[in-house]
Amino acid sequence: MKKALAMLLALTLLLGTGMVGMAESSAPVISVFFGGGTPLSIDPALNSSVNGSNVIKLAHTGLIAWQFVDGEPKLAPELAETYTVSEDGLTYTFTLREGLKWSDGSDFAASDVLASWKRSASADLGADYGFLFDVIEGNDGNGGMNVVADDAARTLTVKLVAPTPYFLELCAFPTFMPVKAAAADNEGVWATKPESYIGMGPYRMTAYKVDDVISFEKNPNYWNAANVSLGGVNCYLSEDNVAILTAYENGTASFINSIDPTEFPRLQSTYPGELVFGPYLGTWYILFNVHKDLSPATKQLTVQEMSKARFALGQLINRQEVVEYVTQGGQVPATGFFPKNLSDGLNADVRSAEGYGTWYTGTSTPSAENANYTEDQVAAVKTLMDLGYAYTGSIETGDIKFSDVPSIEFAFNNSGANAAIIQYVQEVWNTFGITATINTEAWATLQQKLKAGDAEAARMGWISDYNDVTNFLDIFISASGNNYPRLGREVGDYTRYSETTKDAGLGAYWGENGDQTWADAFDALENQIKLSTDPAERAALSAKAETILMATGGVAPMYFYTNPYMLKPNVKNTMILPNGDVNLTYTTIG
Repeated sequence: MKKALAMLLALTLLLGTGMVGMAESSAPVISVFFGGGTPLSIDPALNSSVNGSNVIKLAHTGLIAWQFVDGEPKLAPELAETYTVSEDGLTYTFTLREGLKWSDGSDFAASDVLASWKRSASADLGADYGFLFDVIEGNDGNGGMNVVADDAARTLTVKLVAPTPYFLELCAFPTFMPVKAAAADNEGVWATKPESYIGMGPYRMTAYKVDDVISFEKNPNYWNAANVSLGGVNCYLSEDNVAILTAYENGTASFINSIDPTEFPRLQSTYPGELVFGPYLGTWYILFNVHKDLSPATKQLTVQEMSKARFALGQLINRQEVVEYVTQGGQVPATGFFPKNLSDGLNADVRSAEGYGTWYTGTSTPSAENANYTEDQVAAVKTLMDLGYAYTGSIETGDIKFSDVPSIEFAFNNSGANAAIIQYVQEVWNTFGITATINTEAWATLQQKLKAGDAEAARMGWISDYNDVTNFLDIFISASGNNYPRLGREVGDYTRYSETTKDAGLGAYWGENGDQTWADAFDALENQIKLSTDPAERAALSAKAETILMATGGVAPMYFYTNPYMLKPNVKNTMILPNGDVNLTYTTIG
């Protein structure tokens, strides 16, 4: 806190105008504050966080980008001048703009795109999103992929495994953004140094300070530099919501996206129109490491029983209370993992479509057996009783206390409403005799802990990278670095999740024979969804996949996001998309 306040004081004394400085050309330089702290990496291939993506898109861009077209955000050619798609939807041919240059002034060619894609997809790099290149025919993680780069013709020809409606969205995603392969290393160190952080975006890095500021100046070599009005952008990455809001209120920050919910009423009154609850295609959820043994003292639970126990723990939480009293930002209580307005190729909103389950049905409905409990809480209590956990009290008297549910350690990053939600969960569980300890971690530290499988439980959120159910299912395939519940992954000698689904008693969830492991079955189902070109079939498969995911209890969705942010009235032409992207390419001050 002292560091943050000192930083803000210095900025205020030096600048005090709402702008962080002026470029040599007198173009304005603005400050934006992204919550969550410094991400683990801003290497486009290694990043897996929303705040990291926002920083990356200042210095990097793709063949395709989100741009204002007729006043609306749409995907449009960026580094590519034009593109064509074959009649069967399998072949994309991109023609690059003439005279493209890297931010260091060196020439850019189609072969640079291919080299960057091969790096991002390589097994040696181990990128969380490396699997996204599986849509390209021949991708083997060892440099093989059916992509032909013709530098003379300025073309890149890409052959896909199957028609992929969201492929252009992938081309606009950071993992697909070209980086200068000669300057990049596999550890992401290059991305912390202005001299090596070379990209094709509208700005170029001038300074990198951990948990402080990453500064950018206008890139004169950007293909459309003539239409970039800002002289630069200073990105502050902080987990201190007090400091972030102070920066906005004293005029230092032009944009902030991490705000304590308790401040919402005051801010709406004090700054009319500046606090926005924008659409946000994502889900806030609790994840449980499936290798955490939740057995009571009297018996060893089976894999199926453990799944039921985890689901019951999530079911105890009143989601309506979370959004009404804790987050207070217009969020919608979650009824499954897929958020509202997510598409499955047939339905624009899967939650309103036939076939998708409603996993929390009575989250706020008082139970007929005892009004002190919700219907969902009563269902959860009965599950835990049936599983053999010791307890005192009864549903009728409203004093149920379990005594041998193992204590659970929560890890979370203290940003936005995270702390308040986790404390609420802790208090709810405590009323049922279930204990949880809470560890606050820096965002980068939490990411490392999750990747190592060292977290028993954690808060997590997933924001859509592209509007398709596969983006929410890909998190949990065996190859995903974002599979934090460790579904289908062994840890040490704990091998029960390598059992076949039939042996585990889960055959009903995993298909006809139940003779596959969790990982094999889920991976196969996700591949079916990607290969299917029939909307109805795709919808049915997607509904089944969500059923599998929810039945494991590895995730406990709390609510579907909104995106609270504040933007100064004089900041114009800033694009804020439903996936959380903040596009400052053509921002103006007026």
